[in-house]
Amino acid sequence: MASGHEFEFEGAATPAEAADALTRIADGIRARSLSLSMGDEEITVFPDNDLSLEIEASEKKGKAKIEIAIAWKHGGRDAEDDE
Repeated sequence: MASGHEFEFEGAATPAEAADALTRIADGIRARSLSLSMGDEEITVFPDNDLSLEIEASEKKGKAKIEIAIAWKHGGRDAEDDE
């Protein structure tokens, strides 16, 4: 993947839609190739090697929130693609 590509989504979803999106992300991580797209925005990342996983959950004043962050450093794939 070339550096500098970004994808961001924020919007409303039903619990089933949110679960489906998380399942697709999990499937992409397992396959080591994860594509995200909306309209003309698209990014494909290749989660390889060990992943850093952060999960934060909070509940305040009747609102709950879960934040999930997954990060990794690229292994051999980028070095091979850049040649």
